[in-house]
Amino acid sequence: MRWRVRKCTLAAVIGAAFLAFSGAWQVNAQTTAPMLKLYVDPSTGQVFTRPGRGRAFLTEVPASALSESDLEKRIEQKTQAQLQQNQQQLMDLERKNDELSANNLHLQQQIAEIKPAWRDYIENFENKFRVGTLVYGDYRFYTHTGFGPQELTQINTPGPGNNSFSSFDISRTYLNFIFLPSDGWTIRLTPNMYRMNGTATADKVGSSSAIASNLSGELGVRMKYAYLQYSKLFDSWAPALKGDTVQGGEIPNPLVGWEEDLYGYRFVNLTPWNYLSLSSTQLGGSVSGPIKFNEKQYIDYDIGVYNNASFHAFEETNTKQVMGRVSVYPFGAKWRFDGLGATFFYDYGYGNVAPDSPTSTSLDKGKEGHLYRGAALLHYTAENWGLAGEFDFGHNAFTGANLFSSSGPQDYFGVGTTSFKGFSSMTQAFLENGQADERGFDFFGHYHIPQTPFTLFGLFEWFQPNVNVNEDPLDFQRWVAGISYQYNEYLRFALDTQNLSYYHNQMNVAESYVNSFAPEFTAPTAGKFVIDAVPRDTHAFFLNVEFNY
Repeated sequence: MRWRVRKCTLAAVIGAAFLAFSGAWQVNAQTTAPMLKLYVDPSTGQVFTRPGRGRAFLTEVPASALSESDLEKRIEQKTQAQLQQNQQQLMDLERKNDELSANNLHLQQQIAEIKPAWRDYIENFENKFRVGTLVYGDYRFYTHTGFGPQELTQINTPGPGNNSFSSFDISRTYLNFIFLPSDGWTIRLTPNMYRMNGTATADKVGSSSAIASNLSGELGVRMKYAYLQYSKLFDSWAPALKGDTVQGGEIPNPLVGWEEDLYGYRFVNLTPWNYLSLSSTQLGGSVSGPIKFNEKQYIDYDIGVYNNASFHAFEETNTKQVMGRVSVYPFGAKWRFDGLGATFFYDYGYGNVAPDSPTSTSLDKGKEGHLYRGAALLHYTAENWGLAGEFDFGHNAFTGANLFSSSGPQDYFGVGTTSFKGFSSMTQAFLENGQADERGFDFFGHYHIPQTPFTLFGLFEWFQPNVNVNEDPLDFQRWVAGISYQYNEYLRFALDTQNLSYYHNQMNVAESYVNSFAPEFTAPTAGKFVIDAVPRDTHAFFLNVEFNY
């Protein structure tokens, strides 16, 4: 129907044009005017001057009715109209494209702000999790070997008669995992590789077989630190204590870690009480931190309650030990060890034995086996140098196991009988009689050579394991001296000498005098002596390395 309507409309137009020009046709009737045939496409209603496929004849009109100029004008008008229409469509399309681009940009911004849950979790995880490592290694060479404590943790040396002994060692490896779950809370886990020493005995399997032990000399892994810490407890009501922390778990004790930082050369040698008997880590709880006024630190404290056992031993007691350290900076300190300071430390505890152990005056036996350790330090730290002096005192705080932590007589450990049997008994009597009192003095410091990566450092320790013994053959001096090289912020090297000297002249000790300190060890034998009671000295050279990241 639609094409028919268009056809009729077009026919009416053509008819009207025909009538309009009929007068002119009559005037020129004697002249035959050329006719123009028109064709229409029924499907579109378009009119053509030529026949073609799908086109039907429409009518004839005189060609003069449509002049060439008029036809060109109409075609131009139609073309112009079509161009204007096309331009309008293009402008509309450009406007829509601009609107679409703006919408897309806004959508992208919204998508960027609305992050997927996994991406948000990963980014938060990165901000709340830290991983670090600490490695101590060394090469050591001994010109003289003797009995004595370890220079570094898990470093053992053959005793007398093994001069020129040498070894490559890894004395400490930490992986520090620190998690910050929310503001003020910190969780630290620090596994530690260590050397497992022990008697390599076999284990029975079935009725006729056995397997060898892999205990002796193996490198094992144990947890060094594992604690939860909160640092916002005092912020809202005690501004001077802002940032102080509360810790619980397997944590550093108040003295050893602090003194290691003051000294700065823990990767070379142990600090005084750590060398003698005090572990660097305890299981318990503590509160610690600085006390500040006007942005300066005047007091730094650390107080805690812990197991009597060290972190790597099983706790047997129904009592606990208390430790506390207070560092005072009379002129104020801008950082932890700035300027002049005085530090006091005290530790009171008991021997690690079960409550039903029999009562005895000997150390670590029953309720009578109490002990204490104390230290008083005066120290000064400047930009390029630091110096500290220390006085140590204790009661039942240094045993034969501590003296022989590097190596000792087979007799003492019950794995053999040697010519040192009398020496082992003397050590037990003097140090493990429940009435031993210790005294010592220490000096340590460093000097950084300006404009160089080199630092000179040293430590001197003078110690009396039991001041109640007249001219104790176990009295000793320890001294360390060396130079370090700071390769970069993570890596340090040190070349040093470490020495242990029992400073009394060689002597014999009467067995009756020995047994007067501990009658329960051995009955007195008249006229018998401990021959050559002064141990041999130890002298060594170390090349140490520290990687701390």
